[in-house]
Amino acid sequence: MKIDVVLNVDERITKKIKYGFTLLFQPLRVEVIFSDEVKDNSITILYGKESPSSQNKIFHLRASHEFEECIEHSRLPDISHLEWLEFERKRLPKLFPVSGAAIDFDIAAAAFMLASEFQDLISLERDEFDRLRAMDSLQDKLGILDYPAVNYYSIFLKEKLEKFFDTGIELKKYADADHGIALTHDVDYTSSLNLRMIKRNIFGHAILNKENLTPNERAVKFLRPLLAMTGYDPPKNGLKFLRETELRSGLKSTFFIKTGATAREDMNYHYRSRSLRNFMRSLMNHGFDIGIHPSMRTYIEGEQLILEKTRLENLVGKEINSVRQHYLKFTAGKTVGIWENARLKYDSTLGFSRKAGFRNSIAFPFPLYDFQKDRISTVTELPLMIMDGTFSANRSQPVNETYDKMKKLVDETKAAHGAASILFHNSLADPIDFPGYKRIYSRLLSEAENDRFRMDSLSGIIEQFR
Repeated sequence: MKIDVVLNVDERITKKIKYGFTLLFQPLRVEVIFSDEVKDNSITILYGKESPSSQNKIFHLRASHEFEECIEHSRLPDISHLEWLEFERKRLPKLFPVSGAAIDFDIAAAAFMLASEFQDLISLERDEFDRLRAMDSLQDKLGILDYPAVNYYSIFLKEKLEKFFDTGIELKKYADADHGIALTHDVDYTSSLNLRMIKRNIFGHAILNKENLTPNERAVKFLRPLLAMTGYDPPKNGLKFLRETELRSGLKSTFFIKTGATAREDMNYHYRSRSLRNFMRSLMNHGFDIGIHPSMRTYIEGEQLILEKTRLENLVGKEINSVRQHYLKFTAGKTVGIWENARLKYDSTLGFSRKAGFRNSIAFPFPLYDFQKDRISTVTELPLMIMDGTFSANRSQPVNETYDKMKKLVDETKAAHGAASILFHNSLADPIDFPGYKRIYSRLLSEAENDRFRMDSLSGIIEQFR
């Protein structure tokens, strides 16, 4: 099905509104054609400040003057007197209210504002790692971080168009499934015998007790290097656990590998070691995906990212297409362009490290927006919905409660006919840092299989979205 979208707005926001419509139609099986004029005998959406004058049957959406001002003055919309749309048991914010149109808010502008990372671009408040804080996001302020509002905007628009034009519009699938999960693993370190890990375990955990461990836990941390030499090495065992657990279920995932260090938060490891090379070879032989997990400063240092990506490509003998930044480092004004220059196709960085949920209010693969060039990027994002480290910070929380919170987000993805990625590090095998997380991961996979999720690597989920 083809849908013509005629835009009659100021050229300063034209590309951004096109992006908003691109997002809204991304999960639908339609071909969107942006036109300058209304054509006869076509399904047409007219977006602008004026009502349609043509006698043709046209679906009119009114443009918001407030959106223009937000873009021009680099500010967020006023949400102090916001009204809400009750739809499919969800409360959707009516950002940029308008009147005299088929929908009483500017749905394309709302999609852009929630999903584009415009918030990251203009944010002056950053955390200690130069990241947009969850607490400063519209999603958190509006209380919609727990579900993907843009998915519901899209379904709402779909139903409106179906009724207006008396037609049917199909939703895309993930291969043969209605919803999907990308299984991903960041390999921050591969062994407890890493010098940095030895210092962290002995001095940081055992002696200084920075994590408020019990006496028994401190003793285990103190002995961790010795135990690792005898075979009890959680990060190494975690790699095997993740691979074997997924192989038994006939699944594939993406392992993000580090090949460089540019800051003290980077745990430099021997990426050329025989054991890691053998592990990566076994992954590729079984159809798993290898991605780059670049060092801390690569989110603003493009040459360093290319260097680290090239190292990994030389190591595995194939082109690397997938990326997730270490510490989820991202800045909207630079990082997207850096990924493009490095010829990366797929990313799953965009989540909040200290709060789980839907950072972009989206749960489906979508193109990122390049603010430097003011255009839609060639990089496709599958948002990060769950990261184990977000939950493990609360070590006193019972395992069942942790699982229930994760499962709720998975259920929200299913309800929204969407897909997102989940991240479990190979360090999940450490029973002190990640108590019960091996069991949590296995249970999530089992329940997702029962719920008929398509589970695959990051590239697999994105490429099967059609």
